[in-house]
Amino acid sequence: MKNFIFASILLAFLLTVNAAPFQLNKRAITFGPCAASKGPVDLIDVKIGTDPPESEKKESFDVSGKLTKNDIIKDKTILLIEYFDEAGPLAEPYIQNFTDSIKAGNPFNISASDVPIPKLPDSYFLGVAVGDPSEDTPFGCAVANVGNSSEKSKIFDFYKLI
Repeated sequence: MKNFIFASILLAFLLTVNAAPFQLNKRAITFGPCAASKGPVDLIDVKIGTDPPESEKKESFDVSGKLTKNDIIKDKTILLIEYFDEAGPLAEPYIQNFTDSIKAGNPFNISASDVPIPKLPDSYFLGVAVGDPSEDTPFGCAVANVGNSSEKSKIFDFYKLI
């Protein structure tokens, strides 16, 4: 009986130790500020359904924040989600119109479901922006550097990629 208990404890310990490294490899994506050609823009909050996103599947995003200078205008302001690498976009960006107007200084929240994910390389960038497509600069944005854990997130003017 003692051998059975010892073997069970040893097996449980080995399974726990064996599983631990895999949990460390799957790190949460961290979004940071992105640059804009005409000065700083507001940092927005981004939450992803599956973190990190799975290549060639669908994903959901919850985007929120508070824009300090720009109003969100119904059917004119867009949510833009784009996957890109150093060479440029990996696919067409996902674009969704806001369905409500929100004055600057008030919090906003927009959800996007069924966002298509392109075939993803080992390392890439994920950019999310809120803005008017007729403007050169987004109202707010966030970018994440995925797959380069040893490298700090780069600040990109990804709004110019579209």
